[in-house]
Amino acid sequence: MMGRRQKAAKLTRKGDQLIQLPDGILSKIISMLPLKEAVRTSVLSERWRFIWIDHADLYFDSANILGSIVYSNSISNCQSELDRKLQRCKFLKWVNHFMHQRCKGTKVDSFAVQFHLSKDSALHIDQWISCAITKGVENIDLDLSESCSFMVDHASSTASEKYEFPCWLLVAAGKRCSVKHLQLASCSLSAPPGSSSLTSLRTIQLQGVNISDQQLENLLSSCLFLEGLSLHLCNDLVNLKFAGPNLRLKLLSVQNCIRLQAMELCAKDLVLLEYTGHLISLYFKNVPRLAEAFLNFTGESRLDGGIYALTRFVSDLPQLETFNFVSILAMKNSFPVPVHSEFSPDSYAIGLVLTILNLPETGPTFTNIKQFVLTVFPFDDEDKLCWISYVLKAFPLLQKLQLNLFCPSFITTQPKEIERVLPVCPHKHLTELEVNGFYGNQHEVLLLKYLIDNLVELKVLAVSPSQKVYRGFNNWVYEEALSWYKFRIESIHCHEETQEKFNFAYQLTLTTYYRLQPPSYPSLTLAVTSNPFPLYPHIAPSSASRTTTPYNSTLAIPTPLIRSTTP
Repeated sequence: MMGRRQKAAKLTRKGDQLIQLPDGILSKIISMLPLKEAVRTSVLSERWRFIWIDHADLYFDSANILGSIVYSNSISNCQSELDRKLQRCKFLKWVNHFMHQRCKGTKVDSFAVQFHLSKDSALHIDQWISCAITKGVENIDLDLSESCSFMVDHASSTASEKYEFPCWLLVAAGKRCSVKHLQLASCSLSAPPGSSSLTSLRTIQLQGVNISDQQLENLLSSCLFLEGLSLHLCNDLVNLKFAGPNLRLKLLSVQNCIRLQAMELCAKDLVLLEYTGHLISLYFKNVPRLAEAFLNFTGESRLDGGIYALTRFVSDLPQLETFNFVSILAMKNSFPVPVHSEFSPDSYAIGLVLTILNLPETGPTFTNIKQFVLTVFPFDDEDKLCWISYVLKAFPLLQKLQLNLFCPSFITTQPKEIERVLPVCPHKHLTELEVNGFYGNQHEVLLLKYLIDNLVELKVLAVSPSQKVYRGFNNWVYEEALSWYKFRIESIHCHEETQEKFNFAYQLTLTTYYRLQPPSYPSLTLAVTSNPFPLYPHIAPSSASRTTTPYNSTLAIPTPLIRSTTP
């Protein structure tokens, strides 16, 4: 066995090999570590003291600077105001120290701060940003909201307390700014001087930022090469207007700006529009390249927004090819009901009325839409599925349909007997169907059967119990299926009556990690998939009911099980 001295000598030789590397290579290796770990290497020796200062990505938050204990909400809520002030001072002190050392290093790629700071810390933040810009930073991300630190139990900062981002730092005299991507949260934004030009900026994301209509217009006129703009919870905006001969905006996202009333678009290069919020007036003046749109109406205007989206909105954009829409099928509205009582003659109770999404039976057709993504929120198990026949009629040249089903947790395992009479709508162009959030409720099974009956050219079918959620700018994430799904999946799909109505329903759910491809029918490729990260590996197909093969294998399935004959 190797003795202690031999082991120590061996470790020394290995350490010598690392020490013998040039500083440039060591710096490159250290730059791949998280900033907190990279700074820790400064205590190894005198030579290692400043190797970390070339770290290209600077990220400062509560966990990195103050430790995970301070970041814990349960503990931070118990802190006194004095404790919070001390922690803020400690955060400022450490970041000041880091940035002072980092100014001696080389180029900075990204600079991010996620900590609750206000205008009282403006001098420190300005110095950090100035240092990062001096080092050629390309990405700046400031999230000064209270959810980022220990101030989680306090009310939101008022406009007068918010830090005001200094646009003048981006246009300092005699310097060419390198900032391409700017993200601000819980700040105020000062309008840049009229003569300046923020030509380096390519994308801007503003969340909870105090900015008026005029300030935003001034900002856009200064950003001559801006391609992406995201506005989230910017509640000072009322009437948005995107126009100008030099406007090069390609991606626009507007979310939950509660005071917004109207939006006018005159952007010849715009290709993607996303809107989430209450129903507003939309004016499309000149958007010849707008090929993709996402709509999600909220609040009391959700049903009216659904009718608008599936009728007028699509007709106003004949060049639109991909439409992503979030819709509810019904909603309950409350209203006061007089209650006559000898003790309280003027008392009222709260009544509820169920309002259904009523689409026209004979509406316009939209031949431009090639891909339709519909996220549906049904109300209980009362979905009569009238909307799906409307979709098949309204989009005759649709090639791909993605349905994201969000099943309310209060739906019971006992389905309601509801009469569903749907017209036969054979669709000859739709070849791809994707269904997410499929739990096997009665209306979901009938929906899938109806689609398979009517999609006569269907080639690819993907079904998943996991919910697929849109995060913006073509970014999708899978969310875990509800926990009760695991307990009811067997009982739902082994129900004899359900299997009689749709024999393939049992296979669809229990083979979510298998690929079924009938080799005898090349015109129909059936891919039954789910979230690429298996959530329930313990749920396996029943070997007693049928024979299955691994994901990449093939399995011949009789045609009647895949598509029933249209009556």
